[in-house]
Amino acid sequence: MSSNIVTERIFAETIAAQGGRAYRVGACVHDMIRGINPNGIDFCVVGMVKKNFKGLFPDAVECGKYFPVFRLSIAGVKCEIAFARTERKDGSGHRGFKIASNPKITIEQDLFRRDTTVNAMAIDCLTGEVIDPFHGIQDSKDGMLRATGRHFSDDPMRALRLAGEAARLDYEIDGATLNFARAAGAEIGGEPSERLFAEMAKALREAPAPAKFFKILAKVDLLPLVFKEIADLSAENFRLAMAELDAVAKAASSAKLRFAVLGSVLDEQSLLRWNNKMTLPVDWFNAANISRNVMRLLAQPDPGKIVGAIQLLRRGALSVEEFDIISQAVERKLPALGPYQAIMTSLSKDMAPEQLKGKEIGEWLRRKYVEVITKAWAKEV
Repeated sequence: MSSNIVTERIFAETIAAQGGRAYRVGACVHDMIRGINPNGIDFCVVGMVKKNFKGLFPDAVECGKYFPVFRLSIAGVKCEIAFARTERKDGSGHRGFKIASNPKITIEQDLFRRDTTVNAMAIDCLTGEVIDPFHGIQDSKDGMLRATGRHFSDDPMRALRLAGEAARLDYEIDGATLNFARAAGAEIGGEPSERLFAEMAKALREAPAPAKFFKILAKVDLLPLVFKEIADLSAENFRLAMAELDAVAKAASSAKLRFAVLGSVLDEQSLLRWNNKMTLPVDWFNAANISRNVMRLLAQPDPGKIVGAIQLLRRGALSVEEFDIISQAVERKLPALGPYQAIMTSLSKDMAPEQLKGKEIGEWLRRKYVEVITKAWAKEV
């Protein structure tokens, strides 16, 4: 069957005709329960083996080394289809599982292996029936994340995903689940740094108050194991960093700007160590360094420092406009640089006396910048 004519109804009916059943599963179900249009749709197929599925949907592309899934366009949407499976801890880390997948595994058994109750719901694609064996609907109404069972601790990455989900949804976490997350400390250090970064980046991009991500990790004693530079902050600086992070998050959705504000609290060596371990995006790393340096430069502002700050921002990964968003959000009583930059644009190198050459032109232009900013500064103060 060609994927360009597959609707969800046809997809489910084709599987049912061969004795199987198709269900929507995972985050898309939780989104639908909350009345939110899901970004993507995941399906779980029970009562069928992969060989038969491939015969029915030859356009489906199999991918994934450890947890194979199929990717298929359904009603014009790229979807992932997995087969019902059970998991048993058989090693360390997120790869340390023995997986069983066969037609006899039920949808309830598949849902049990998932992390939290709100992610352990399914919708029958043919009948629309919601399968909710662990009371995820009620937990969603209560704004609560709760593990489906003790096996939550088997995959240490679930602890980071839990913190990220709580931040993105602004949900609380029940006590037993926090203890399961704390138990992940035994193995979390062995996880690849790119996986740890991915969870943090998702929280910075999507959470309305991303500080909750770091606060939860601190609460379950995982912060020193995954983001040591944040954990090493003094209690006062940690409080400041988290407050300013959430303040910037209210003002901007940019993950770069949200990360940049951490640079004003972390020192240069701490940020460098973080980058060496985790390879931060270049623009994030540079923006964090520039944010710190400009904030320090403007701690006691004067016209010369304002000119220096604007020139520094012009050369870096953070624009004057972006820095103003950060500085005004954190309320450190720093001058807004945008108006001063506008004043400086009235001057150019072409206006320098003809006898000046090379660096002399730059020095002349800087003096002129300071002169015009001084006049504007006098009116402000």
